[in-house]
Amino acid sequence: MAETWRLILLLVPLIAGAISIFFSFRLMKRFRTPFAGSFFYYMVFLYIFGTYSVAGAGILEHLLTRMEVDQKVIHSARLYAAFLGIPFLALAKFMFLKSIIDFFQKKPSGLFIALYFLVFLGALVLFGFYMVRLTRFKLGEYQTMIDIQRWVFVGFMIILYLSAFFYIFLLSAKLRDIPAKKYIRVFASWYLAFMVLCVGSLALSSYHSLFRQLFLLFFLSWHLIPLLFMNIYMNKHQDQDSELQEDFESRLVAFAAQHEISKRECDVVRLICRGLSNQEISDTLFISLQTVKDHTHRIFVKTGVRNRVQLSNMIR
Repeated sequence: MAETWRLILLLVPLIAGAISIFFSFRLMKRFRTPFAGSFFYYMVFLYIFGTYSVAGAGILEHLLTRMEVDQKVIHSARLYAAFLGIPFLALAKFMFLKSIIDFFQKKPSGLFIALYFLVFLGALVLFGFYMVRLTRFKLGEYQTMIDIQRWVFVGFMIILYLSAFFYIFLLSAKLRDIPAKKYIRVFASWYLAFMVLCVGSLALSSYHSLFRQLFLLFFLSWHLIPLLFMNIYMNKHQDQDSELQEDFESRLVAFAAQHEISKRECDVVRLICRGLSNQEISDTLFISLQTVKDHTHRIFVKTGVRNRVQLSNMIR
């Protein structure tokens, strides 16, 4: 009976994680925004890490224990699984941060990207150094290494999600779009709760194996909740690309190259072709109404059109 429940507790988060990826993929395809795209890749990399390094390590440990394999071999297998999952974890958390930055129409600085991946590279090299020495470890040293790995991961989650939470609340204070402000703050609150649940269950995992299974459940299943809010928000406040012709994007690229239209001006053109007003474009792109008017004027000058209808017809 206990084996059945363990299997259920293992399969539920894996299935929930796969469903989360499916829904995030649909959102990315329906709303071709950088925010939705980055969040989808966050889900993919997180699922790979959770499936391989967390669930996979647990399954391997269970099988080796039933085969009465030496404890040193079991601990070694757990450490190797975690080591090989570090690159996916690094990519997942980077895409999470990038999705937030994309929501505010900003770009991550080159210095931030370099420092972020240098830290992970350093952690990977240091971890790898100890992996090479695994054959010389005593049984107690294996357990110490596993405990260090667990607490480093806990600290990383706390720093990352707390930083994201405060970053969202600071930048959202400047938003004049009330629905966008409310959505991004709810989004931040759900991921703060995600961090608390994951950290709590992982910190207690050394006391009972049930907490490790709860960690996997929270780690892969929790994202269905923010995805629900994302779907509601984007359905109300974002326009779908399906409203445009299937070849609209390729036409827009050619049009932009011909008339030297900038990337931001392309965003304005796209929304004009969807029939949005200047105020609606301002709210969608999180820019001022005057900035929208300035972009529109420059587009008209570059293309030689006099109104929105002519502009839409040139592309369609």
